[in-house]
Amino acid sequence: MWPAADVALVAPATFNTVNHWALGLTSHFVPAFAAEAIGKGIPLVTMPCVNQALAQHPQFERSLATLRDAGVTVLRGAPDVDWDAALSEAGRRID
Repeated sequence: MWPAADVALVAPATFNTVNHWALGLTSHFVPAFAAEAIGKGIPLVTMPCVNQALAQHPQFERSLATLRDAGVTVLRGAPDVDWDAALSEAGRRID
């Protein structure tokens, strides 16, 4: 048993992680943790880091919309994580 989280940051969130998480596919640890965190009401921030070609896939935008609808703060990343922006936003989400 882990202590309760005040906030969770999922970064860098790969194409696979974002889609697994949004679709509720929990066969891997990170999307499973993040999916469960939604149900537990833990504030979540994610910064997807995917290349331009994968970002154009129609499922990717649908997955981001699903996560936003679930209350996840989605920051737009580049091929690299902007750790300052990601950590700042996570800090703002702590109650």
